[in-house]
Amino acid sequence: MPGGRALRSWLQLALQVSLVLLAAACLQVVADRTNRRIDLTATRALTLSPLTRQVLDELTEPLAITVFYDRGNRGQYAALLKRLAVATPHLVPALYDLDRYPERARGLGVAGYGQALVEYAGRRAVVAALPEEQLLGGVLRVVRGRARRLAHSTGHGEREPGGEGEIYCRLLATLETENYVIDPVSLEDGDVPADADVLVVAGPRRDFSAAATGRVDAFLRRGGGVLLLLDPAPLPNLSAFLAARGVTLGDDLIVDRERRVLATDGLAAVVEFFKQGNPITGSAESPIDVGVILPSARTVDVSDVPSGVVAESIARTGETAWAMADAARARAGAEPDPAAHDRPGPQSVMAMVEESGGGQTPGRLVVVGDADFASDAYYDMLGNANLALNGVAWLAREDALAGVRDLAAPEVQRPLSTLVLTEDRSRALLVSLVMVQPLLVLALGTAMVGWRRWRG
Repeated sequence: MPGGRALRSWLQLALQVSLVLLAAACLQVVADRTNRRIDLTATRALTLSPLTRQVLDELTEPLAITVFYDRGNRGQYAALLKRLAVATPHLVPALYDLDRYPERARGLGVAGYGQALVEYAGRRAVVAALPEEQLLGGVLRVVRGRARRLAHSTGHGEREPGGEGEIYCRLLATLETENYVIDPVSLEDGDVPADADVLVVAGPRRDFSAAATGRVDAFLRRGGGVLLLLDPAPLPNLSAFLAARGVTLGDDLIVDRERRVLATDGLAAVVEFFKQGNPITGSAESPIDVGVILPSARTVDVSDVPSGVVAESIARTGETAWAMADAARARAGAEPDPAAHDRPGPQSVMAMVEESGGGQTPGRLVVVGDADFASDAYYDMLGNANLALNGVAWLAREDALAGVRDLAAPEVQRPLSTLVLTEDRSRALLVSLVMVQPLLVLALGTAMVGWRRWRG
């Protein structure tokens, strides 16, 4: 009957609407009881970085953040404060329009739009509220109570913070944001400053004198941290200094022509194997799992570790890499040859050392067989920045700063692609893009024309 069919249709519609409403109600209940955020932005701009969350977890007292915004931009500052409030119950946020409250801003030491006053345990700092890492630097400043001091060695052809060539501007700028104060020091002229937490030796082209290595040794023995970034070059005094701690510095150059960075000559070492369970390369919370590119690397291995020293290799290349004994042969494009004392991979390129030098605080040492990887040109490639920053954080005993960072967009034109391919995959990619895809398009077009003609 028509009336019966109409009634069934209306009943089915009512049932469907009821089910949709029930599903929506259940979804709302689940949403109210579960706080989950999914950040689909390319730069994860809507998610707090792991470092920020780790620092916030350390809070034990109220953290007051007062932001003075300009009209029209309140939303972005409010969104950041909301994310911080979700991460910690200790946050005391406040937002003020600078144009409406200029006297309040001047009284708090705020002089411009977008600045924030950060207060904790009676300490205060005025910093930029955005980007997040700038605000995190202010939080670190008031939580720690003092800045960490980093001394970078000069006088042996080391990398400079600025100037020409392979400079370290981006690395040092990030460290300054993370509450480090950076000062140059000449080890040929005097000791490492007493208030220094970390000494960085970045790519010396000339060897240290016996007096300079003695000053580095004294700094380690009083509990300091030393980061040695050593390019392939003869450094006998530094090699002896490391050998006394069970670290062998190879007089070689690593090449990997099978797993090379796309469009390069294969001299860059692709490091994909990291020791787990350490705060530099393999912390449980945020391990480095994207690899590291060392543009010009030598081997750094561990053997014959003396008593009182704990040393381990924490990063290795793949099996396709070779340690070539003659760097000139490698750069000339010669193939690795065991008869020429070339050694196949995997090869160790990084070591971490902790030694008790008689003081209450053990000295810490990190050695990487390359200095270029942390320079501006390579800083944001794969896990390079995280490797350098985590090494400094461990040496400074800043455990909260050891982790994977969300990097901003590249600021410099890089000479290399971050895509790593084997020779076979490179050829397959070339064939598929240059030959297979055009042939498929041609075949599809020919088939369509033939089909239309056949249909008339």
